[in-house]
Amino acid sequence: MLKYKSMNIQTENLPNAEIKLIVTLENSKVREIHDKVVAKLVANSEIKGFRKGKAPAEEVLKNADFSKIEGETVSELLKTYYPGIVKEKGIFPYSNPKIDLKEFAIDKDFKFEATIALKPEYKIADYKKIVADLRKEIDKENAKIEKEIEKGNEKDSNTENSEETKEVSKKRELTAEEVINKIIEKSEFTISELIVNEETDRLLERFINQIKGLNLNVDQLLKAQNKSYDDLLADHKLIATNNIKSEFILNQIVKDNSLEASETEVDEFIKNLGDEKLIAQFSNPAEKWYIKGIIEKNKSLDYLRDLGKEEKNEK
Repeated sequence: MLKYKSMNIQTENLPNAEIKLIVTLENSKVREIHDKVVAKLVANSEIKGFRKGKAPAEEVLKNADFSKIEGETVSELLKTYYPGIVKEKGIFPYSNPKIDLKEFAIDKDFKFEATIALKPEYKIADYKKIVADLRKEIDKENAKIEKEIEKGNEKDSNTENSEETKEVSKKRELTAEEVINKIIEKSEFTISELIVNEETDRLLERFINQIKGLNLNVDQLLKAQNKSYDDLLADHKLIATNNIKSEFILNQIVKDNSLEASETEVDEFIKNLGDEKLIAQFSNPAEKWYIKGIIEKNKSLDYLRDLGKEEKNEK
């Protein structure tokens, strides 16, 4: 339990599903954490004439990097107090916070602001209607293709080189990706930029590591594609935004249609991995939750792909 007597906390609701904490922590707490950081430094210091960790603090501090001590003090203050503040205020962060230091000195109160991303707000479009409309569009396109095939067959009826099979392959099939993109387009989302930036950073890091893994240079690749780093960032930001929206859409479909993965399904999935090390790795609760998410995502994608097929076949 936090002792609010030692701090002042204000909250400010922000647009785009964010909230700001404005915190002032009294100086006694700053000194307490600072002393712990110094004590740790002393315990790990080796100074000539003293056994490790036994030199007086004054001797250790003579050659210490004070900016590093202050940085560690700030870090420890945030690690010590931020989680408790968030918990007691009933805030459920959806990403790492953006911290703005307003005032810090060993002999002063500690003041900081934390901008926190909350769960995105959304209104998912009527995906059943979207699928029905897309199927109508595809049926119209395929009807035109069938007419072209019939015309082509009439022309080739007297030859041995009919291309009917080739033409049939051009007929369109509805894909889950197409449906998801249309649902995103029709739905309403309010998402914190902090969440988008965090996902963008993750995607960019993975992309850069993949490029390096192929012994390629990112700058050369961008030059070859006539792109700048800003272009690369914008591309990944768009992908990140759509990834986040897709996740909420698929989760909603799971809830709406009772597609939750059972424990048996999760265990069977892990068992079918075959590799003993992987089975052991994915058998802990946290990893099982990840597998559960994969199964449910696949179920919702299958649901979208198959939506309306039965009605069409009955006709």
